[in-house]
Amino acid sequence: NWFKSHKIIISLLCQLQELADFEQMSDGPQLTVEDLVRDGGFHEEQPQKAPVFHSFVLELMEPVNAAEANNEETRTSSSTSSNLSTRHNKSHLIGYAICFYSYSTWQGKSFFLEDLYVKPAYRKGGYGKLLFRTLVKHARENDCARFDFHVLAWNPAKEFYHAMGAQNLTEAEQWEFFRLTREQMDKLCEN
Repeated sequence: NWFKSHKIIISLLCQLQELADFEQMSDGPQLTVEDLVRDGGFHEEQPQKAPVFHSFVLELMEPVNAAEANNEETRTSSSTSSNLSTRHNKSHLIGYAICFYSYSTWQGKSFFLEDLYVKPAYRKGGYGKLLFRTLVKHARENDCARFDFHVLAWNPAKEFYHAMGAQNLTEAEQWEFFRLTREQMDKLCEN
């Protein structure tokens, strides 16, 4: 439903900032909830518009305390058992991934991982591996020939990616990554 999606998007935006803080780029994120809604295809008024990115979230379900569960059971005694069981859990976002499709002129359809983040309290619990494997499986199920991503040189997650079988293309093939900012693009368009 819209409320749950909106709540997840707000939580996602907070975690985007947490990742930027970890990457020592606190001023990096410029996005708003509206940007994520529009670009992620969550806008109910424009369902035909294809999303620019795909989001994957790690949502941890936790049982509520016994007193809350009893109160909830009393209020929902006429509900079906499946509705009742879902009301006995609270959930919160513990991680996310943002990805999009790209294209390789050498190999074809590709999947690009922009961000993968797991909250610090949940690291080393297998959640990152679960999310990463889910993304790779999604890419293969959608006929992607490869799965690309960038990592900061100092980021300890490089060890995780190596352990998952990823190859560092800067070391192996000498690829370098370039970017034009919005201002640089505007300047080029003026001339």
